[in-house]
Amino acid sequence: MMKITQSVLVQSLLIPKIALNGLFSFTLLFSFTLLFSFNLFAQSISLSDAETLAVESDPAQKAYLSQKTSLISQGVAVSTLADPMVKLGIANVPTDSFRLDQEAMTQMTVGLAQQFSRGAQPELAQKGFNQRSEIAVFQGLDRQLNVKKMVRGLWLNILLIDKSLEIVKENKTLFISFYRDLESKFALGLAENEDLILAEIEINKFDEKLSALNQNSFNYRNLLREYIGEHAYQELPNESPQWSETSAYINAQKNNNEHYLLLANHPQAKMLSQSILVADNSIEFAKQAYKPQFKVEVGYGHRQGDRADLLSGFVTMDIPLFTDKRQDQTLISAQQIKGQKQAEHRLLLRRLNASLNAEISNFQQLTARITRYQESLLKQANLHTTLLEQSYQSNTRSFKEVIDAYIHEQNLSLEYQQLYFDGLKSLSNIRYFQAL
Repeated sequence: MMKITQSVLVQSLLIPKIALNGLFSFTLLFSFTLLFSFNLFAQSISLSDAETLAVESDPAQKAYLSQKTSLISQGVAVSTLADPMVKLGIANVPTDSFRLDQEAMTQMTVGLAQQFSRGAQPELAQKGFNQRSEIAVFQGLDRQLNVKKMVRGLWLNILLIDKSLEIVKENKTLFISFYRDLESKFALGLAENEDLILAEIEINKFDEKLSALNQNSFNYRNLLREYIGEHAYQELPNESPQWSETSAYINAQKNNNEHYLLLANHPQAKMLSQSILVADNSIEFAKQAYKPQFKVEVGYGHRQGDRADLLSGFVTMDIPLFTDKRQDQTLISAQQIKGQKQAEHRLLLRRLNASLNAEISNFQQLTARITRYQESLLKQANLHTTLLEQSYQSNTRSFKEVIDAYIHEQNLSLEYQQLYFDGLKSLSNIRYFQAL
């Protein structure tokens, strides 16, 4: 397989004179008629700045932060001992007189009781909530990667339309010059009326093509506005993104189809790894149920007259003797959940690995096709158009053949741009797997 690097994509922008007659310079025009009603910023924003802006203004990040804070707070709450219980009352009151000093056993009592948790359950419960809060962090990181990928995709779609507009506008200018020459020749009786009508039709087709491209650009900018606000309506820099770390990774993986070391650090994989830790903690928590639970009570009884007051104390303990229906089943459930999370983690890595391999292959195939356009198709189409134009000037070829050749070359140029930006989109998707 041929060596494919990102430099092929970058160099492809340097192909000169996509204009079909090769006589006009390749100018950079960003005039969108549907966008004139918007206030454009004086200085354009870079793609990197747009990604940062989109992440920082993403409301989902606040949601994940709130979720993390909530889980940590719940952990503090569950690790705290239960509130002590206070008991106030009167004991052994005679019912014949209801006098507190009649019987020696009558007393006014006050008591205090404290329930203690079973084993290390409070600490483990707090640890579990803290571990779950880290899952929210990885969810936020994965959301950031998806937001960046969405911004890059919309950004590249807009740049593709910009390039397409340049090509179509330049060729419309060329066809307008053809039309004027035909008008002059027609006035002198040197051109057919049908050639004049054909030129008019093609110019109208250019107008329709420009309107469709402007409409698509407007739609993509409306979608991009969700992430970067009014910056979406300004002119975008026409520089291609330089993702050297991504192309370097692709070149280093020519004979390697296993990317598990890379993917293990992806937020999605880390989420499931963290879920396995949560499951481990749940197993330890379930084991604490085999330990007894204690309750301590202290009471004080005051008696009337010269009778001595009474002090009492109790320790209550439950004994987990019959564990087969409760503790055993809870432990089995926790162990099975851990097995489930481990299986999900392995499945996720396999799925991500397959998707990354498919995307790398897609990028390599796109780069090979781009090279074919650069080295043969565009050059041959331009040569064919030039020869037909010379033949037309010599009255050996019809005007329609020349028009068809120009349109064919334009279509090839537009297809080339589509392939070029598809290659950049593929690189963007690979960056998602790199967590970039």
